[in-house]
Order: sequence, then C-alpha cells, then structure tokens
Amino acid sequence: MSGTEILELDARGLNHPEPLERSVQMFQKLDGSNLFHLLIHRLPQPLLIIAERYGIRFEVCEAAENEWHILFSKSEELDLEKVMKRYCSVQ
Repeated sequence: MSGTEILELDARGLNHPEPLERSVQMFQKLDGSNLFHLLIHRLPQPLLIIAERYGIRFEVCEAAENEWHILFSKSEELDLEKVMKRYCSVQ
C-alpha cells in the first residue's frame, strides 16, 4: 500500500447528479498505481454499475448512518478490504 496515491472525494451533501459526475471523472484518473476513496451520504448503486462496466474493482462499507466509504481501484494486487479498515471499522 505504501506509495499508492489515494484520490479523495467527499460527496456528502452534493446534489444529484454531481456525486456521480465527479466520481466518473475520478474513474478516468485511475490507473494500476492509485485508488479512489469516495465518502458519500448514501449507497450510489448507479455508480457501482458504472464501475463494473469500466472494470473497476470496489469495496463498500457503511460506517454510520449517512456515511458510506467506497474504494475503487483498477489494480488486481491492491487489497481493498485491508485499505478499507482505515476508513471503516465495521466489516
């Protein structure tokens, strides 16, 4: 994990469709050496479908009410579940 750049987006409180649009922009920045951490107020099902279509892996955790953490990566080697423990202790 050391040396892996984490792209951050706090989308809590943003109005539709801004979280989706910003997240898709972040997907375009993903390569095998970084990951994208999204903090959002609800589970964005359409975004997860888009991630699957792009071949992007993801890990999801609801840390508290209205607090979802989602990690996205194109790397097959990166252990997203392990990284998620930084953000979400409820696994």
